[in-house]
Amino acid sequence: MPALHTLAPISAQTQRLTFEHQGERRVLLGVLRHDHQQLQLALISPQGQRLLTLVQDDEGARFAPGAAFEPPFSADWLASRLSFSLWPEARLREAFAGSDWSLEQRDHERRIYHQGRLAVRLEMTPTCHVIHDIEADYRLSVATLAPSPDARENKSPNSSVSTTTTNHNAVTDSPCPST
Repeated sequence: MPALHTLAPISAQTQRLTFEHQGERRVLLGVLRHDHQQLQLALISPQGQRLLTLVQDDEGARFAPGAAFEPPFSADWLASRLSFSLWPEARLREAFAGSDWSLEQRDHERRIYHQGRLAVRLEMTPTCHVIHDIEADYRLSVATLAPSPDARENKSPNSSVSTTTTNHNAVTDSPCPST
């Protein structure tokens, strides 16, 4: 995968992640953030309990200690599928050069091939990424949640910390397509 220093940093983004596999569907909240050294995705239950944290850095991908459940996928799998949607096309092509992986991109769709066979298909809009892992028969929809309409930045007069309220029940105007 491309090096983290090639990805533009983002501050924490709240997202709705929908995992679908073998007829089962699980909806979780996620908080994604990354800088040039580390990517973190915290998966949170709809009730607010931290279930799992994915960490990717120079040491590789791993789940942080203290997970509330054993996921049916590896940290490497989740990190690679996220990277297919996060990195720009040019960076993925550079990372795939000379490997068994290749990329085909048209408009808002990416197709990732492994050894000439379609492995992953992605549909991407600014507010939603649908990642369909053909080989593992997983579908992961990642929708960015909008700040609540009355969201305002709160800043204590004696603090440099600010907070913004997020409406966890509302997805932005362009929700993920139904699957």
